[in-house]
Amino acid sequence: RLGSICRARRSCSPSSHLAVGLCARRSGVLWLPVSPSMLPFTKKNQKFSDDMQDALLKDPRVQQSLAHAGEAALNDPEVQRQIAAACQEKFPEYAAAAGAQVKDWAKDPKVQAKAKEYGAAAVKWLGTAGDQMLKKIEQGPAGVRFLSFMASLASASLSVMSLLNVFSAIEHMVLYMVSVYQLIFSMTTMLFEMNPDWIVQIEEKTRLPVSSYQDVLLENAKFLSLTGGRGMFYVFQGTLWLAFASLTSLLELAVGLFLIFIGTLHVMMHFGIAPKDVATKMREGYERVRSQPAAGEPGSSR
Repeated sequence: RLGSICRARRSCSPSSHLAVGLCARRSGVLWLPVSPSMLPFTKKNQKFSDDMQDALLKDPRVQQSLAHAGEAALNDPEVQRQIAAACQEKFPEYAAAAGAQVKDWAKDPKVQAKAKEYGAAAVKWLGTAGDQMLKKIEQGPAGVRFLSFMASLASASLSVMSLLNVFSAIEHMVLYMVSVYQLIFSMTTMLFEMNPDWIVQIEEKTRLPVSSYQDVLLENAKFLSLTGGRGMFYVFQGTLWLAFASLTSLLELAVGLFLIFIGTLHVMMHFGIAPKDVATKMREGYERVRSQPAAGEPGSSR
């Protein structure tokens, strides 16, 4: 049977090796010298190297928390939490020592100064990034936006109802696939009719990349940001539902006509026949970050 860890024989130096005894039988023991570094223990008392320190402080989440921490820097609980999370991802064997290590860094003026530099750089980058990534989404008046949102919501609901009928995937595979497309299309248009600030708040609270998804669309499908382009997209969605509508499929008929009506309104607004508003899509935390002075600048306080 397997034995427990035994003491080393005289020929093996206890200071350099640990001997593991494996009892093959009662009368014989096989001695295997094993290096301590090979044993699976956590490095709770190990010091972090300078490279590890830089890797953790350069983590985007850590820098963002440093930007908000200001003069507190490494003493800020949120900064310490983000460093621990980054350590868990990058250096999991040192995760147990991360909390104590950060507190030691907070007592070191040089490390604190380095952390504040990273925080100040993050503040400046976020400020300029907000200017560069500023986007505009053409939206109609509140009433038109509400009707557009409800039309997209109706389309999404109809898509979900169709998808729940799994047997239709066998009988009407094409209609089932169209329902998948329509669900994605309707959720997309709902984003462009919402208040841009709400989208950022939704991503912050739910961690769903809705704002990032919209950013991708703004870069690669810019027509959705224009009332004319989005109007034609509404018409396209409506015609897809009408293609499968009939007198016995009144829901598809109603939703299809509703979407075409909304699309027509947007096309009219594009040509100036109806009034329109321009809603500015702000980047996450842009105004909040710009209003805060960088760490070390006059007027900064924490």
